[in-house]
Amino acid sequence: MKADPLGKRLALVIIDVQRKFRIDTEDAVRTHDEHVGNINALSRMFRDAGRPVIFVKYIGGDECRPYEGTDGDEFFPGIETADSDVVVEKHHMNSFRESDLAGAVRSAGCDGVLLAGTVTQYCVLSTYYAAFDDDLSPFLAGGACMSTSEETNRAVEHICKTLGPDDVRRYLAGEPMPGAEFRLSS
Repeated sequence: MKADPLGKRLALVIIDVQRKFRIDTEDAVRTHDEHVGNINALSRMFRDAGRPVIFVKYIGGDECRPYEGTDGDEFFPGIETADSDVVVEKHHMNSFRESDLAGAVRSAGCDGVLLAGTVTQYCVLSTYYAAFDDDLSPFLAGGACMSTSEETNRAVEHICKTLGPDDVRRYLAGEPMPGAEFRLSS
């Protein structure tokens, strides 16, 4: 097994990429396909490296905004899944609260999570901080979180330990990550 340059074994956790949570602000609509593509690229990298991909699905209403369709629990069009992916159901903003997420991460042999999904400033950020309570190290997937605005995404990326696509490639390859100790400091 290759060494983990971060000293953590990460699972990719993709939060609430369900149709009922598609954000329809002008900024979010403009970047939606790009973010879906980034999520899919990360998923492929994790699967190819033999690392777990865990989808979190919110079971409940459409609290963020009214959704009139009957397919609200389905993933966004274009989201790629695989038979090896794990799906965890949740009932709260924090994906760890009263769910099997921590158990799924640990049973996959991981002690950290790379978070992607929607809505950045709510469910993703809530899950990021809750990971500490479960003794898991959280990282945010830069460019793979969806918010009401890219400005909000940048703000959340600024306050969280964030890994961009090149960081993830190096991490999964077991390569040194120059400057990571500075960029990823808490």
